[in-house]
Amino acid sequence: MRVLFTTFAAKSHVHIHIPLAWALRSAGHDVCVASQPDLTEYVSHTGLTAVGVGEPLGLDVKMAGANRRRDTEEPADDPDFLADADLSGLLPERRTYTYLRNAFELMASYVYPSLSSESMIEDLVAFARRWKPDLVIWDTHTFAGAIAATVTGAAHARLLFGADLLGHSRQLFLRELDRLPAGEGSDPLADWLGQVLDVYGEPFTQDVVTGHWTMDGLPSGMRLPVAGQHHVPVRFVPYNGPSVLPDWLGEPPDRPRVCLTLGSTGREVLGADRASVADLLDAVADVDAEVVATLSAEQLAGVGKVPENVRVVDFVPLDALLPSCSVIVHQGGAGTFQNSHLHGVPQIIVPDLLWDSEYKMRYLRSTGSGLAVPDVDRFDAAQLRDMIVRVLTDRSFERNAAGVRREMQSMPTPRDIVPTLVRLTTEYR
Repeated sequence: MRVLFTTFAAKSHVHIHIPLAWALRSAGHDVCVASQPDLTEYVSHTGLTAVGVGEPLGLDVKMAGANRRRDTEEPADDPDFLADADLSGLLPERRTYTYLRNAFELMASYVYPSLSSESMIEDLVAFARRWKPDLVIWDTHTFAGAIAATVTGAAHARLLFGADLLGHSRQLFLRELDRLPAGEGSDPLADWLGQVLDVYGEPFTQDVVTGHWTMDGLPSGMRLPVAGQHHVPVRFVPYNGPSVLPDWLGEPPDRPRVCLTLGSTGREVLGADRASVADLLDAVADVDAEVVATLSAEQLAGVGKVPENVRVVDFVPLDALLPSCSVIVHQGGAGTFQNSHLHGVPQIIVPDLLWDSEYKMRYLRSTGSGLAVPDVDRFDAAQLRDMIVRVLTDRSFERNAAGVRREMQSMPTPRDIVPTLVRLTTEYR
């Protein structure tokens, strides 16, 4: 069969798709990966066929602008969706019709039309009409995939990037909407998607929001309930992009090793990290451990002396580094979070507060597999240092992280679920 993957132009989001795409390709299926032109060269380096659709996204420019507005507290014509659209449903006051409607209106007015622009949708539909995919697998924020599948009659499914906040909050919203008297409520997300689909003569249906089924790589304890959703668990398989292992990684460390990373989103997309790099380095300076810090020159700008126990590298594949680590300190990114669980490494999150980071923090606490800084804007080095020492000396964190690792390893691999995808495609196409 023919399988079309699609995501908006962000490297971290396409990384989630590559192992499943190659599992399907290795099983003999035709595979293409479609995104904005920003990502086509990067996708082509994975060995998969890349398809450019729409105008360049320029996500780094868009997100860096939002980040600067938060730093300066300057008023802006458009709202700051990073702060104003919490769809986690963690707090009771954010499960009401009014709150959820406003959050969905913000996402449907600014975020989703940007990630799936009119030109991207047009080009993706045109390509799907020519190529005729049997199955479209789309990033949970990239509705262009669901639209193209609906227009061409293909089966379609979401591959989640983190917790399913969208599916869960959508369920909460529809429940609250149904409780209102007829005609008194509105559904901004359905209105936007309905308008787009109307151009192609197709009606809006709920599966355009959540897919015919959903594939999820998170541990079962993080799975948010979505009634009526066909759920396909799949083991997270790391993809780090092109990389070369450094020689020093082949030597076992002579004392506990700590990984310190802020991921790629801050430096490649946001233009800044939420946490202070200077404070992070200060926190590890007196810890009896070898610290491997994946920081760029830009992230180190303004930092004084790097502590003697810190080895700074611009990049090293986490999948190769983490087996030698006793703890990882990171910002809560999806790939880092999953990689750490897969290798059974206790985690300390200094959150960037994007999307589902608060939900991840709750999961670490509930499983005892890690800790989290409660207030990233007001933490100090001593507080973080105490957390690192605690995780290094309390073996329960290691045992609990190993338990999560066993759970993840018991999940079916991308190769294992290929027959399931073939069967579901036949059912829904």
